[in-house]
Parts: sequence; C-alpha cells; structure tokens
Amino acid sequence: MAYLFQFLLVVLAIGLALSGVSLSEHSRVVSMVRQLSAKRRFVLTAIGFATVLGCSLVAELLHEPVPRIHDEFSYVLMSNTFASGRIANPTPPLPEFFDTFHILMRPVYASKYFPAQGLFLALGEKLTGHPSVGVWLSSGVACAATCWMLQAWAGPTWGLLGGFLMMVQLGIFSYWSQTYWGGMAAALGGALFFGAARRLWHRLTWPNAIWMSIGLVILANSRPSEGFVAILPMAVVLLRQICQTGQLKEVVFWRNLILPALLILLPAAAAMAGYNHAITTDPWKPPYVLHEQQYQESPQFTFLPLRPKITYSSPWLQHYYEVNEMKLYFSQRTSKNLLLTAVPKLLEWWKFYCGVLLMAPLVLPALLRKGWIRYLQTALLLAFVCAAVVYQPRSEGLRFMIDFLVLGQVVVLWLVFGGQWPRLALGTSLLIIFESFFVKWARPHYFAPAACLVLFLQVEGLRFIWEWHREPKLSVGATRSERRRAHRAKLQSQPVVSPWRGFVILLPLACLISLAFQIGGRMNDWWNDEDEHGATGRVLPLHDWSLRRADLEHWLQQQSRPQLVFVRYFPNHNVNFEWVYNHADLTHSHVIWARDLGADHNKLLLEEFPNRTSWLLDADSEEPQLVPYGQRPPSDVVSIQDQTSNQEDHLNW
Repeated sequence: MAYLFQFLLVVLAIGLALSGVSLSEHSRVVSMVRQLSAKRRFVLTAIGFATVLGCSLVAELLHEPVPRIHDEFSYVLMSNTFASGRIANPTPPLPEFFDTFHILMRPVYASKYFPAQGLFLALGEKLTGHPSVGVWLSSGVACAATCWMLQAWAGPTWGLLGGFLMMVQLGIFSYWSQTYWGGMAAALGGALFFGAARRLWHRLTWPNAIWMSIGLVILANSRPSEGFVAILPMAVVLLRQICQTGQLKEVVFWRNLILPALLILLPAAAAMAGYNHAITTDPWKPPYVLHEQQYQESPQFTFLPLRPKITYSSPWLQHYYEVNEMKLYFSQRTSKNLLLTAVPKLLEWWKFYCGVLLMAPLVLPALLRKGWIRYLQTALLLAFVCAAVVYQPRSEGLRFMIDFLVLGQVVVLWLVFGGQWPRLALGTSLLIIFESFFVKWARPHYFAPAACLVLFLQVEGLRFIWEWHREPKLSVGATRSERRRAHRAKLQSQPVVSPWRGFVILLPLACLISLAFQIGGRMNDWWNDEDEHGATGRVLPLHDWSLRRADLEHWLQQQSRPQLVFVRYFPNHNVNFEWVYNHADLTHSHVIWARDLGADHNKLLLEEFPNRTSWLLDADSEEPQLVPYGQRPPSDVVSIQDQTSNQEDHLNW
C-alpha cells in the first residue's frame, strides 16, 4: 500500500512539473535555498536537531521502541552493561536457564556485537534512563554527517537536499532510528570517512584526517567487514592521488595526515584490544568471533567450511543455529542457488534505499538522454514492472530474469553517471552488494557504511535533471552549416528553463508526504505490520508479542518482591520471538527471565533464588498470562523432534 501511494506521488510530481511548476536559476526560492545552504554549520545543526526531534515526536505518537529482534535484546544488554560502568558481566549461576540468542555466557555474560551501537544506547540510558534516546541521537548525528559528506561531494546546495532526504527517508521513521537493531552508527562512520577523504583529495589538513580516522574507528566497531569493503576503493584512489602529486615525500603528508590519524587510530586499537580481552580473554579475538565458535556450526560466509558439531543448552537454540541457519548456509552454496537467493536480497536492498520515490532520480536521467540509452532504460523499466506483477518467489526462471535485468540496469547507471566520483560511488555500492551474495543474512544495515554513497548518486540524478534542458530540434535534412549555426546560437543564448526542474522541487515534498502517510498508517493500523517491508517494516508495531512482554516486565518491576519467571514455549514456537533476555546485573535484577527446563531442573534455580516470587508463563498463548509457579506443573523439555514445520516461516521473516 505504501509503495502504491509513493508511485502516485511520483506520477503527481511529474505531472505538476510538466504542467509548469518550475523555477529558474535566479528565482527567489532558489536564491533563498542557496543562501541557507551556504551556512554549512547551521544546516548541519538544523538537520541533526530536526532528526532527533522528529524521532521523539514519532515515538510520542506511537510508542517508545521496544526490543523485538534477537539483535535488539543483545544491544540493550550491551547498553545496560556500559551504562553500569562495566565492559562485561560475570557468568550467572546455572547459565543454562539464561542461555539465549546472540549472547555470550562464557567466559563472561555479554553481547556478541561490536560496541559502537551499544555505546550510543548507553549514552541515552545514562543521560535519560532510556536507551532509545541514544538511537535517536545516533540518527541525528548520522543524518548531519551525511549532509556534511554531501557538501564535499555535491556542493552545499545539493548537500542540503541530500541531508533532508536522508532525514525524511531513514532518519525519523525507519528501523535504523526506531529500533535497537543498528544501522545509524555504521552510516555515521561511512559518512565521516567519505566526507573527510573527499576533502583530503584537495588539501591535506589535520582536522579532516582526524574525522576520517574517527569514521574508520566507528566502522571497525560497527560493521568491520562491510566497512573494509566500502573504504577500500576510496582509500586506493586517495593514495594514488597522493603519490601522483608527490605529496608522499612532503612534510605536510606526515604532519597533516599520518600523525593525526595515528593519534586517533592507535588509542582506538588499544581500546578495542582491551575490550576484546575483557570478554574473550584474547585481545585479537572479538566477541563476535567467539560467539560464532561457540554457537554457529555454519559460518556467516557461505564459502567457508562448516565448524565442528556443537552441543546446545536449549532445543530452541539448537533449532535456530543447527536447523534454520544451516538451511540458509546450504541454500547458497552453489552458483545456481547464489543467483536465486540474490533476488530477495536485491529486493530488500531496493525497498530500503530507493523505493519508488528515490528510484526516480536514478532512472529519469537515462530517460531524458537521447539515443539508445533512453530506449534501453524504458525497456528495463517495463520489464521490471512486468516482473513485479507476475513475481513468484519459487519461480527460478523469473529470478534468473530479474538478475539479468539488474545487470542491465547497472550498465545503464554506469553510462549515465559519468565522472570519477559518481562511478566510484556506484562501483563501491556494487562491491558491497556483491559481497552480500556470499553471506547467509544480508540485511539493509549491513550496507550502512555506503549509505551516503547511494544518497550521493540520487542527488547527482536530481542535479542532472535540474541542469538538463531540451535542445532545439533540427530538420532531418539540415546541412552541416545549419547545424553549426544552431550550435553557436545555443552557446550564445540562455537555455530554456526545463519543466523537469519542478520535479526536483516537488520530490522532497513528496518524500515528506510519504513519511506522514506511513506514520499515519501505523497510527491508524491501515495495514498489517507483518506485511510491510523496507525502511518502515515492523517499526513501532501496535500489535506485537514484544509489547506484551514489555507490559508484563513493567508490571513485574512494580512489585515489591524480586521476581522470577519461567518461560515455556509450545512445540510450534517461532524461535525468532524469544522472551528470555535479562539485564546486565542478572543475579541482582528485580526481574529474572529463565527457561522452563522441567520440574526437577527448575528446583535448582528456585534454590538459587529462594526469596523471589516465581511465575510460569506460556509465552505462545494468544494472551500470555503469568501464573504462580506452583499452580500448574511445568512441562518437560520440548525435544527438537517435536517442533513442527512452522519454524520454516522464519526464512521469510
């Protein structure tokens, strides 16, 4: 429904533009925008502040973000740990009751993830008691940094436009800014790196060297593998430029680039080693790698071999890692399956970063050009529309056709976006997308280090549309002298203002209207949360199990005595909806969530925490209710064979 509304907005914007809504170079509105964009620091501050304010208003209209996905609970644990002044927590007694997804229990109790996202959440939790404030702050800083990057790549006016698009498309109402899942931290690191590197291209200055180094540190602590792939082309190009200009032998290179970079990177590397040692006891082994070794039989990269067999403490952990993840691993091991699984990954990427609205700036430049590129782009668009209408996820032939169409679209974009910087942005984006074909999971936030580059290409498309003007038509039999006279007249006369400029003005307004529509749709429950995908899919749902869990935990926190809840699942439980997550100081938490491991085993935990009120919760009930532990006998542990085929639904989740 949201995509249909966006399509209607694009059609309306094009119709209004061609009907006469346009602006000249010297119009009052354009002059005001240019005057505003010239105040670069004010623009950055305004975008950052507006983003944070917009995030808080959305949460006020709907509700504060509530952890729902395994990753979110893990990041919230990290936030709670950092806010408590610790890097890690001691392993709790009887850890099999608390063992859960994406959490390390040994040698310490900690999140498996890299710390950048957790630091932002901890900042919000420390300042206000709400980690969601940290998410909003990261969103505001990332949107401002993206604008700063675009100021260097596209100029101040187009940087202002790109910053606005980043704010309304991703900064205020997306899963990057309204969940704890992450994305904005890596986007911030990428924007700082690319913005500083572009400035260093013209002049080596120590402030830009520091900003570039900070971007590298953030990328290394958020999305290290994708971050490395993202920075590699730009780093090679920048180093080549430094060598060609002879700056490598000059003092300014060492004083303004190397020395400031080392002042940031060396302490950061020491801090990262200390963080790793505190959790894994090995300064060279990140918690993520240790968790992979302890829980993952199948590696994240599908070209790597399987790890040795692992014994799990819970059948639900076993099913998630040994069954679900293994299916993803083997489904992408052959060349054929690699191409088949590329389509849903590309589709998810397109929905998040482009959609209908921001796809227009990537398509219209080719349609406005003369020659065979226009006809090729038209044919590709028609083919994509037909493929979308008849799309069937299980149709192999259709998936192969979409792969071929995507390859054709890449060729068109490469030809249309000429010049070093657009092609560098396009090539880097394609490199990360290609890398995503070889991993089990490929979520949009994996691509976050290069999010600013996609926005740059979209802004470049809008600039092409703004500067385009229709050339005068010549008769078919025009002589060479007539063509020369027409060319001289074209150079001497002012070009006619293109009606397409109105589209450049109307597109940001259309994005703002789309944002209001999506927020209103979520408030009024116009569509099912599970049916929505892209940037706003499952963001702040109104009807979800996670809200019920949050309500129950809030009620338990209000009780005078400490609480202990044994969580029990039905045989057809969806392992993506996990209730057993706890605070950093688990043993002293007012509320403890534990797995129901059977009556005999549960006695051990009851003896460990004798002064707590104990409850039993059937988490998969239609309306989960807390029942005093002694009133209903706990079930035996559900074996992995008891689970039904409903678990396979997670592959589409």
